[in-house]
Amino acid sequence: MSFVPRFVAILLLVFVAACAPAARNASKTPAKPAQSAAKAQPAPGKAAPPAKAAPAGPPATVQATPPPLTQTAPPAVAQAGPPPGFGGIPWGAPTSSQPGLAQFDVSAENGTTTCLWPQGPKDIFGATVREAYYEFFKNQFYHIWINFDGMAAYETALAGLTRTYGPPTQENRDKYYHAWTIGEVNIYCAFHPDLNEGDVSFFYQPLYERMVAARKTGSAKPQPRSAKP
Repeated sequence: MSFVPRFVAILLLVFVAACAPAARNASKTPAKPAQSAAKAQPAPGKAAPPAKAAPAGPPATVQATPPPLTQTAPPAVAQAGPPPGFGGIPWGAPTSSQPGLAQFDVSAENGTTTCLWPQGPKDIFGATVREAYYEFFKNQFYHIWINFDGMAAYETALAGLTRTYGPPTQENRDKYYHAWTIGEVNIYCAFHPDLNEGDVSFFYQPLYERMVAARKTGSAKPQPRSAKP
């Protein structure tokens, strides 16, 4: 064998001898990647750590339950003031204040005079007037009494009175009776089913009370004339 091939063979044997221990050591050493993978898995039986909560945003707006509404009465009707009279005749005015008045009846006991007014108002809040009586106490206007026919007229008059003066201050709906006290004026509205007619009346209370008091004491009666000497 020549020198060159022999030298190459010697180098090859040295290289093989040097690599053999490394291979043996590599087979004895456990694989690092497998061990690292085992460490990455959680131990059996342990719960996984809770996931980190997302950053809290602004608190949700909680809509409060509104308090229960209190039942309130409906707004009151805009009430007119007490009527100053009727048909343009003021309370307390004498019969001469309206030349169209015609005397219908005179009561010496009550000191009253009842008149008709043919040219007077023909309706009361839209209800047709059948007849109207104007009463004077000691020649002072204090009372108007108006008659009408039928349920429709009654309902029309009642609606007009309520619209003008507000709900009645007293009433008995079963008996079709309604009353208002507006200042010094009392107002009444009634219907009589058996007669199929109704009425509306206005009383000026100061004069009415004087008339009632005079009737009770008898002072409304005319004084007897003195005998001639």
